[in-house]
Amino acid sequence: MGYSNFYFGNESGDDYILKRMNKGYEAKVVVEMLSKLDEAGMSYIMNFLGGLGGHGYGLDHALKSADVINQLHPSMVYASELTLFPDTPLSRDLKAGKFIEANEQERFEELKALIEAINIPTVFKAEHVTMPAPIRGTLPRDKEEIIEYLDNLIEAAKKGAFDNYRSRVNSL
Repeated sequence: MGYSNFYFGNESGDDYILKRMNKGYEAKVVVEMLSKLDEAGMSYIMNFLGGLGGHGYGLDHALKSADVINQLHPSMVYASELTLFPDTPLSRDLKAGKFIEANEQERFEELKALIEAINIPTVFKAEHVTMPAPIRGTLPRDKEEIIEYLDNLIEAAKKGAFDNYRSRVNSL
């Protein structure tokens, strides 16, 4: 029928996060459903939402999400970053001390871990307004270049280069 590159906002391959965010499914369902598109030869884009696990949980989130991605054949993995807005359930959890946001360094480290762990050929883009710096390339061809770029962003984040970025994102 001419449809291609369906976009799936799965955001995570981590069952703990999927449950916490009330997504209504587990990672195995993402694999099961998107495998059907693979079998049908239909292209699709998967979404990864960095920072979703909060402070100290990014590496687990990245590795579990990469595990799901590696079982599939998305034409692209498109990453964006969690940005909290007032009067959302997660912002209320933040105020109540039930959620601690990941800082920018952690977010770049999470993306680096995701890129390092993805072992399938796909396009990777992180160019959303929630990204302080755009990241794009084709994996595995550009993996080392992207990792080097992320290392530079991590160093810049350590020096505070992106400390006020989230507060300047007013809308998506």
